Formats: sequence, C-alpha cells, structure tokens
Amino acid sequence: MDIDSIFSPGGALEAALPSYSFREGQLEMAELVSGALSDHAHAIIEAGTGTGKSFAYLVPVILSIASDRSRRFVIATSTITLQKQLYDKDIPLVMDALGLEVETAVLFGRGNYLCLRRFMDARNEKSARGEERTDMELKFEAWVTETETGVFQNLPADVPPDFFFSYSCDDKDCLGYRCPFVSECFYYSARRNAQKARLIVTNHHLLLLDAKNRDEAGLSFDEDAVLPGYSAVIMDEAHHIEAEATDVMSRVYSSYHAGRILDYLTRKEKRFGSASIIDFLSTEEKERGSGKALKDAIAHLRTMLGQLDRIIALTLASSGEKEVLFTPEYYSLHGETIRPSGEAIAAELERIGNSIASGYSDHPAESNEIFVDLIRRYGSSLSLQADVLRDWLGFSRWDDEIPYSREGYDGKPEIHLAPMNTGPVLSRTLVSHLDSMIFSSATLSVNGSFQYFEKRSGLWEEKERVRTGIFPSPFEYRKNLMLLLPADGSAYSNENTAEYTEYVSRAVGEAIEAAGGGALVLFTSKKMMNAVYSSLRDRISPLLIQDDRTPRAQLLEAFRKGEDTSLLAVSSFWEGIDAPGSTLRLVIIVKIPFTVPSTPIVKARSAAIDKSGASSFMEMVVPEATLRLKQGLGRLIRTETDRGVVLILDGRILRKSYGRLMISSLPDCYIPEDVTISSIGDKIERFLY
Repeated sequence: MDIDSIFSPGGALEAALPSYSFREGQLEMAELVSGALSDHAHAIIEAGTGTGKSFAYLVPVILSIASDRSRRFVIATSTITLQKQLYDKDIPLVMDALGLEVETAVLFGRGNYLCLRRFMDARNEKSARGEERTDMELKFEAWVTETETGVFQNLPADVPPDFFFSYSCDDKDCLGYRCPFVSECFYYSARRNAQKARLIVTNHHLLLLDAKNRDEAGLSFDEDAVLPGYSAVIMDEAHHIEAEATDVMSRVYSSYHAGRILDYLTRKEKRFGSASIIDFLSTEEKERGSGKALKDAIAHLRTMLGQLDRIIALTLASSGEKEVLFTPEYYSLHGETIRPSGEAIAAELERIGNSIASGYSDHPAESNEIFVDLIRRYGSSLSLQADVLRDWLGFSRWDDEIPYSREGYDGKPEIHLAPMNTGPVLSRTLVSHLDSMIFSSATLSVNGSFQYFEKRSGLWEEKERVRTGIFPSPFEYRKNLMLLLPADGSAYSNENTAEYTEYVSRAVGEAIEAAGGGALVLFTSKKMMNAVYSSLRDRISPLLIQDDRTPRAQLLEAFRKGEDTSLLAVSSFWEGIDAPGSTLRLVIIVKIPFTVPSTPIVKARSAAIDKSGASSFMEMVVPEATLRLKQGLGRLIRTETDRGVVLILDGRILRKSYGRLMISSLPDCYIPEDVTISSIGDKIERFLY
C-alpha cells in the first residue's frame, strides 16, 4: 500500500469509512509526513480546519511502524480529550482501514489514575466504623469494580470529581511492588502497556516532562524515563509549544515545594509501620545514626525557609503584583539583604540532598529497594531546589533564563527561572535526539512564513532537516465566511478604555441582534467583558458570560443547547470551541489579542529582542497576536455547511501597518469594502438570511 492508494477516491479509507471524502490537502499532508518519517527529517505543517490532519499523520505513522517494528512513535496532543479521541476512535479506524495491527497505548499523568489501595483502605476503614456508604459512594464503587482503565476521564458524569481525586495515584504514597494491588494497579498496567506498545498517545506536558527528566538524568532516548524510549514524535496542536515549554522547562524554588519534600521525609505513615521513611530505612543507613542527624537538620532548615520567605515578601511588597520580574535594580537594592539567608539555605538544601543521595545502601534488601529509590529522589529534589536558589541569587543579567516571582499555593513567593528562548532548550532536550518530529496545527504560519514558530520550537537549530507545508481548509471560505472590518471602527488604546468599552457595547448589541443570537464575543480583558455584559444583559437574551464559578465545559454545553444563545468569553474560549451549525454564526473579536506587555516573561523577552537591535513588537508581539487572531477566527467554520460572520471591532487592524500582515495571514474569506459601524447590522442580516 502507498499513501496515494490509501487516500485517493476508491482507496482504502473510502472503502472502510462510508463518511470518508477525498481531500487533496489531506493527501498532500500525508505524503509530506511519510517522506519526513522515511528520511528521518522534521516537519512543520499547517493544516486548515477540515483537512483531516489526524488521518494525514496516523496513516504514515502506522505504515512506518508496520515496516520497521524497531521504531516507537509518540503522538502528543494538547488535551486529554484529544488523546481519548485518537486512542478510542481515530487509531482503531485507521488500523481497520489499512488491515494492520499496531500495539497502541495511551498514557496520562499519574494523578489521572485511581489508586486501588487508597480506595480500598478508605472503604474498609468506613466499614470497620460501621458507617453506611451513601448512594453516590455506592455508584462510585460500582464504577471502580467495572472500569478497565481506572482513569478520571472515564468517570461517570454524575459522580463528583472529588470522589476520584481523594483516591488518585500519588508517587509519594506509592508502595510499588509491595502493594497488595500491584498486579491490578491501573497506573502500572498503563505503564506496562506503554512499554509493549509501538505507538503511545500522550499529552504535551508529559512529553516535555520526559525530555526534561532525560536531560537532567543524562538518559538516552533508548531508555525508559517518564515515557518508554522513543525515536519519533507527532505533536498535534503544536501552536501551544512555546507556552507549554516555558512552563515545563522552568526551574522553580519555593519553600512550599521544599517543605513538602521535608514532610515526605519526616511524617509517619502506615506503609512504614507508623514511622517516617527516615526511621523505616534506618537498617539501610551506611552510617549508623545518620537518620537522627538528618531529622535535626530538617527541623533547623524549616525555620530558615520561613525566614527567607519573610525577607523576599518584604522586598516585593511595594510592587502590589502577584508576578514580579527581578531586575538588576532589584538586586542592587535588596541583594545584600537576601543573599546571607538565601546562600545559607541553598547550602543546607544541598548538604541534606547529598547526604540522602549517598547515605543509604547501594544494595538494599529487595523489600526496601523502592523506598531507597524514593528517598533518594527526595534528596535529588532538594538538591535541585538548592541549584535554583543559588542561580537566582547569582543573577547578573537576563541571558538564558528569566528570573521572576509568582505567588505560590500558600500565598508565599515562588522563584521561577523560565527559559529566555524555548527554541534552544527544546533543541537540546528533545528535537535533536529524534529521528523525526512532526509539528502540526491549524495556526503555525504568519503571512505564509514559519520563521516565528521555528525559533520557538527547536527547529531553527535543525533547519537542514526541516520540511514545511501549508494545506488550506477545503471549506469554501469565500462563500461561507464574511469578515467585517469597519472602516470607522474605534481604535483601542490605553487612554480611551472607557470610550472604547461604550463603543464595543453598542456595536456588539447591534451585531447580535442582527444575527438573532448565536454569537461568541471574544475579549482580552475580563473588566471590559463584565462592563459590556452589564450594558447588554437586559437587551440581549439569552446571554451567557464566562465567570470563575462555572466550569468551561458546562458553559460551552449551555451555549450549544440554545441555538440563539450568545456567549461573552475570554482566555480559553479563543480556541478549542467546536459548535458547528447555526449554533455559532457570529464571532466578534473585540480587540486585537496582543499579549499583556507587563507580564514578567513578555517584558524580559521583549527587552532581550530590543537589545539585539530588532523590534520585539514586530518579532514577537505581532506574530503572537496574529496566531491568536487566527485561532479566534477558526471558531466559526467547522463543517462544509457552516456559514457565518466574523466582526473585528478594533480599528487598528485597518489603520496600522501591522494590520495588513494580520489580515493576509487569515483564511481567504469574503471581505466587503464598504463597511461602517452603522452598516454592520444590515450586512450581517443580509449575509446570514
């Protein structure tokens, strides 16, 4: 079988799938993926909505595995929902169509699996007290006895998530092979399946965490780490790569994290016979009595951690912000105050970490192996905390990392060292080690170029091995999508926020009334969104608004149920919203989605680009906003029969030079020329009805 015969009319996919229809872009994408995999090359692929990109990469991957059983592939998605769709639906369909069987596994983060021991212990303890289980507890128990996977994503919708997460897996609480349920353990079963599989479906976070752990531990990609060893990766929804890599590849120091590790070392637990792990492993100590000395050192360290927290908090108090970029001026003002305590803590963290790492037998009793390994991991974690703290204290200039403070879980400051550029980090830790890495998304190019993405994905350093392709959507955008750009639209600025909000309220109200509802209104500011909602809620009905109380899925379901319902939203609703048909017929983009320039990472990266002589606005801010704009526009046309209007209210898109670049990056849709604010209602009504 070759790619052409599989995808072309009358081919294997059409024979196996009654709903299949040939799309030239899908075939061309599949050929590009196949060639990259065969030649051990990388690829960047932008595939518009409706291209069928999942099949376009799955077919070459499955054929490649079938021809070379030594290769293991990882497919990484941005969400667990997409993981499940690939594993439960798309991969089985492709294998059936090709008549091939490939060992496949899906792997979620550990906390997504139920721990049978924790659940059974809690159930038995309740029975011992003579307490009856509630109806909801019985329903959850019935699911536990029936589930084959034990993953949160398969939990019945009417069972509260708290029931699950009370008993989810936690590596700090795991008994390993000493657990009476080890043979039935959902997590270890998933791990075993992944080790036997040639195709593993996971998420971006686990993939990047695996790469980070391999880099820190010096492991090759043939060895097992967070994931089993692998040689090729497909990263779907790859436009998330910079944000995800910034998060995962950042190094963090916090007294909260350090304190939790100290708690794990000293708290008494049933699995250690109501002793701490330090006391439990006293028989494995290389030097007798070292455990007592360790506990004394830990008690002293706790006091030191609290003192440093108070000092850092005082130096940050004047900012009034939850995130603060550490500047040379900060170190000049506060360095002498912070360094003595910080250096003493770093030295103590390192000393305790090293003593744990080297203080226990290299050949422990078989029954203690897992716990010696666990305590050594605690020691390594403390040493890593010391490294971050010491590097932060030694800061002199923004170079490879960005130092900033973020409010932690306990309200105390955390120290983050984020990568200045994710590209070199991803190249070093992941891309350069792989035969092939395929990046795919509907939004990766800016004005037909992948340069912005290449610099952030690790492919800039691998340019000689990179292939690219842009495959537009097969949908008739010129016929079914109208883009309205009012020539007299108000241009947003920080100085005219109040006037701009009034203008938005009027324009949004008129546009929704003309469309008869079915509108998604996308904001970049909660404050503006709330103000517009207040002005429209008595005029437009039904009207929903994104808030902090209603889960995203619940809000989206309410929007989908009402054909004439409109929704005001920010943040996550700029992408991942799928409401085909007339449910969504109008998307209003209130303001060009520029990133907030005052956030520490944006501020530091902008300063670094400007210092190099380039323009951070054109090199970073405009491309980011353009891709975000493409995501917002992509909410509308999801099927061949969808028809709708996108209205961009921000006049800067027509009056600023960068606006032309943004417009040229959007799908080739119908853009009428004679649009004014007063005419948008008429144009919307005529186009839709």
